[in-house]
Amino acid sequence: MPSGKGWRRREAVLHMRVTRDRVVRAALWVTLLVWAVPAARGQSYEAFCALRDPGREIRLLAPEYRRHVSLVRTITTESRAQILKEVPFSMHFDELGQHTLYVVLGEEGVLGYVHVRSEAFDWGLVRIAWMMDTDLEITGYRFQRCRSRWRGKLEEPAVAKHLVRRTMDELKWMLVRGRSGLREGAVPIPAGAESLMAVLVQSALKTRIATRIVWKEEVASVKVAALARKHFGARTEVLRGVDLYDEDDMSALVANGLKSPIGIERLAVSSWTAVSSEGESVGRILHTPWSAGDERASLWWVLAADGEVLSVADVQRSLLPKTRAVFERLIGGTYRGQSECKTACELAAFEVSLISDLD
Repeated sequence: MPSGKGWRRREAVLHMRVTRDRVVRAALWVTLLVWAVPAARGQSYEAFCALRDPGREIRLLAPEYRRHVSLVRTITTESRAQILKEVPFSMHFDELGQHTLYVVLGEEGVLGYVHVRSEAFDWGLVRIAWMMDTDLEITGYRFQRCRSRWRGKLEEPAVAKHLVRRTMDELKWMLVRGRSGLREGAVPIPAGAESLMAVLVQSALKTRIATRIVWKEEVASVKVAALARKHFGARTEVLRGVDLYDEDDMSALVANGLKSPIGIERLAVSSWTAVSSEGESVGRILHTPWSAGDERASLWWVLAADGEVLSVADVQRSLLPKTRAVFERLIGGTYRGQSECKTACELAAFEVSLISDLD
């Protein structure tokens, strides 16, 4: 078992132990999501764009629903600026302030999230409740408020399938240049419903991006717990790493010819150590924003204690199929030297291995 600096870093326990008892498991998920970030403590009220009857509305979106946790956060001018870097249209200042994210729990843990957004429309505000899975893909939606006569039509499965499970690029493609209207022929809808459909597409994009940015820590905590459970067992604890890319890390990277990033956005990398019920470090989970040319992706890595790549996932499906296939071919390999790497993807795996296990 490696005993290097990568496994000895001071880490904060996120209370992600998963038990075999389903009732206790759900209760622990609640504890995790309320305690994961100190700012969440004490927030039992609902904020702007909250559901009036959360239990009923969430159950309609997720039949497996058992309970939920409400996480209230503030969309600040800073987070608004981050969101605007990614959405292809403007965002009104009225969208600042406190918003609620509902973490939806089932028998086996977190099912996903419900985020309610209010959007400007010709006939007044439109309020939409969006259901997302733990990778922030849209799985369903319901209008909570809408005066348009096309409301029911746009909730039908024939239309919903064009929004559900679509990638960000696919959603952006549905909007015309300038991003204020619907691309002609993008969705088969009745004449007259185009404006409301454009609002739906814009809202879907903002919902996914805002959730990822504003509730970053909570979303990451849920994803890490699921990966740890899948690859290392149900009783695995996960510890948050700190001090990534410190002096020791950079010295090791420079010594191995990796002074410059190989597509990895180093300041945005996060890592977690998976610890068995016996207290042994069994692996590492890392999140690395990555880019090359016009491609950008949010990659999740799972490494065994010996450095073997157990998984590397482009959960947002942002990469071209051929690039995704190259990353997937890394699975099962270990990357211990630059000479072993023939592609930029392999060099990224080498960098991830180095910062995960330093002597």
